[in-house]
Amino acid sequence: MIIRTILFQAYMWIELLLLMFVWLRVQIANKFSSREKRDALVDRIVRSWARRLLFMAGAKVSVTGRENIPEGRVCVFASNHQSFFDILVLLAHLDRPHAILSKASIGKVPLIRLWMREIHCVYVDRADMKAGIEAINKMIEVIGNGYSAIIFPEGTRSKSGEIGEFKGGAFKVAQKTGAPVVPVAIDGTAALFERNGHWIKPGRVNLAILPPIETEGMGRAEFKELPARTQQLVAQAKADFPR
Repeated sequence: MIIRTILFQAYMWIELLLLMFVWLRVQIANKFSSREKRDALVDRIVRSWARRLLFMAGAKVSVTGRENIPEGRVCVFASNHQSFFDILVLLAHLDRPHAILSKASIGKVPLIRLWMREIHCVYVDRADMKAGIEAINKMIEVIGNGYSAIIFPEGTRSKSGEIGEFKGGAFKVAQKTGAPVVPVAIDGTAALFERNGHWIKPGRVNLAILPPIETEGMGRAEFKELPARTQQLVAQAKADFPR
């Protein structure tokens, strides 16, 4: 585990440094290429980077339900959260990398923040209610610009392995935009890292993408139940994963 962790960390940072040359190419594309070509370039780079890191970690990812992702529509992916590796799994194995509503500390990590910006990530300070509202408004703007989003409604990683309460604030993104909510269940990522004293141990990860929940035209009472409804669907899918 120790050797794998050291190799993983070294590989991650060396590749991020090498990708600076590609990042410069993206900056040129931002100015002179069409949005479609620019997005395709960024998606390919980020997805490949995430997949290589998962390979280095020894993560064998099993994915079901990709057909449930609404084709040609922006949506809000609502996932449970166990591990740092959840982000890599979602970047690598959804239909494409998507904007993430992430904690503010991630936005301070050198090099990583450059690529987070390129996929339109938004950062939220959980301790600051006003900043939280501003983050939701920024994510609404991202969706309005035609980009799907990933949210972790628990607000933090679950240390027990049990799914925590899905809080309603993040679902405002779907309510304000009418974007469908796509529940996502992840299991096995904590066993890769956090449960080993933050040493990486190879293992199997399960990812289930569930049918979308339409929010357009949803009434106030129905929307109020949406976080609990989504949490229940994710919890059931997680319970159904093979052991």
